[in-house]
Amino acid sequence: MEQLGDELSRLGWGKYESACYHALVKFGEMKASQVAARIDAQPAKVYQPLNSLHEQGYVKVRGENPKRYIAQNPRHVIEKERERFESESDEILESLEEAWEVQIERGPDAEDSAWVLSGQDGMNTELCNLIKEADESIVGFDTRLAWATRDVIEAIEKALENNIDVRIIGTPHSSETLDRLEKSGATTNVADDHNRSSYYVIDEERVLLNIGTQDATLSFEDSDVASIIVNDFQTHAQEEVEAQT
Repeated sequence: MEQLGDELSRLGWGKYESACYHALVKFGEMKASQVAARIDAQPAKVYQPLNSLHEQGYVKVRGENPKRYIAQNPRHVIEKERERFESESDEILESLEEAWEVQIERGPDAEDSAWVLSGQDGMNTELCNLIKEADESIVGFDTRLAWATRDVIEAIEKALENNIDVRIIGTPHSSETLDRLEKSGATTNVADDHNRSSYYVIDEERVLLNIGTQDATLSFEDSDVASIIVNDFQTHAQEEVEAQT
């Protein structure tokens, strides 16, 4: 409860708005002078914040001289704050997407055709985006498939629903995920080589490549390199099939 004021400040509330609402929630109905005393502030400092809270519907008022203030149910307050946050987030997202689409239409410069991603989270985020953009095929040798996020797995399953050709090789500790994807229509194999590089090739053009156990992952577009990697995948997949027969 003592941290409520700090938590409200994180929602964008002013210092005195947070403190006033916190005091009213904790101590109940009070006059402005009593609120000021509770938060150790001069009375003049609380009138504007209390009026602002009243205008937003977060505080109720009764009486006139003096007015008495009581906090609205916190559930109502947080619901309104959530709605405000979602509305503002939608507006920000729309503006950012417009700017992003403009620069995508301009096309990348040659030196910007390759990107370095950090950590497993960075790889999963980029992989999820690439899978959603796939038109024809997804080929992957993933020694970290067991740590793929739910978003990645669901994106692959969605691609399968859209008749995208999905072929994936994983390691034994990802067998549960491989079984799930195979049931959804993917072609899967299991390999014991945990030290190989992980990679995905999307539409035989876009490559996501993690070297060994390094945290850095490369994302780039190169059809020649993609072709080499796909050939490596096919060779390895055939070797695994032969080893199992």
